[in-house]
Amino acid sequence: MVGRRRGPSLRSPASYLRFHAVRRGVWGGSTGWVVVGAFLYGPRIARRLFGRTEQVVATERLLPGQFVRIEALATPTRSERKSSRTATGSAAKRPE
Repeated sequence: MVGRRRGPSLRSPASYLRFHAVRRGVWGGSTGWVVVGAFLYGPRIARRLFGRTEQVVATERLLPGQFVRIEALATPTRSERKSSRTATGSAAKRPE
């Protein structure tokens, strides 16, 4: 039976630092490793907490019997963005 491998991955230095930041810093009480963990996990946590801001698109008063349907637009793929750039005339602006 193969046991679970313990320790950080040898593929990534970042995984080594994250592993030791938690193991030696949070669980072990090493202040230095806690600081390393704060630098590694801080931006990720900040992005989750303060991520995208709200964007007001429209404001309308609804009367009784009316309803609102909200849909999210799919993010265009790379090829769709490229084709929209050429369709809007940026290709036509290039000198011959």
